[in-house]
Amino acid sequence: MTNSIKTQTTQLDLRYCAENEPPQLDFVIPGFLAGTVGCISAAGSTGKSFWSLETAMGVCSSAADKALLNLGINSHGPVVMLNAEDPAPILHRRFHDACSYLSIEAREEVFEKLRIEVLTGTMPNIMKQKWQESVLKATEGARLVIFDTLTRWHQMDENSNGDMSQVLSVFEMICRETGAAVLFLHHVSKGMAKERRQDEQQATRGAAAITDNARWQGWMQSMSTIDAELYGIAEDERWRYVSTGGNKENYGQSTPTRWLERKNGGILMPVELKNKETTKNGARNHD
Repeated sequence: MTNSIKTQTTQLDLRYCAENEPPQLDFVIPGFLAGTVGCISAAGSTGKSFWSLETAMGVCSSAADKALLNLGINSHGPVVMLNAEDPAPILHRRFHDACSYLSIEAREEVFEKLRIEVLTGTMPNIMKQKWQESVLKATEGARLVIFDTLTRWHQMDENSNGDMSQVLSVFEMICRETGAAVLFLHHVSKGMAKERRQDEQQATRGAAAITDNARWQGWMQSMSTIDAELYGIAEDERWRYVSTGGNKENYGQSTPTRWLERKNGGILMPVELKNKETTKNGARNHD
């Protein structure tokens, strides 16, 4: 792979396409196709950085995936996280806490395949050629590249469809050059967060092009008072629970909604919550 941006297009061989079965689609995580751009959006402090770290570790190692988010990742490979949001001591703590759930073998796989670049204070701008070249060099051979967060990686107008289409086009170029999937972290609008509508496709903050141009989008939302009552969770404990799922999958099946529980240090782990009313009715029917 070269560090220059390719300008040539790829023309389909129509005869070959008609006469040969296409290869199976390769998903980095369920619903998120390799070589495409995706987004995980949530309000601040919901846990998207923890989710992305644990997802990265799961892409590196099957054992790490099973020990953490258990996303059901089938193919594994190197991951590069480009974090321009959090300082090194915070990332150290998060990674340390996540590793406490892993076996020695899983840790070694993650050590070998995961690379985390700390870029706070460097003012990265993915629209500048020098940054594009640097990112391409750093992510060569990666299966997944994560940008944390979107707003830290450009100086364009977030509310402009034209500007944000350009930003996502650069991410698509990185996909094309490296073969990796590119995942960026983003925030939802304050209005949608206030209305508890973070699971909707257009909840992401800024221009519609951010969601429209991404090929996969996931969401996260903290537990509401209503859900806490529904699942029998004490009001002072509901902060521990986060729901997550997918609201846009262009190439895969719908990502189901799941509940995650915050453990030591904020690490998210899958949890099965029982609907209080369903459990009550089931008990009555059994009687």
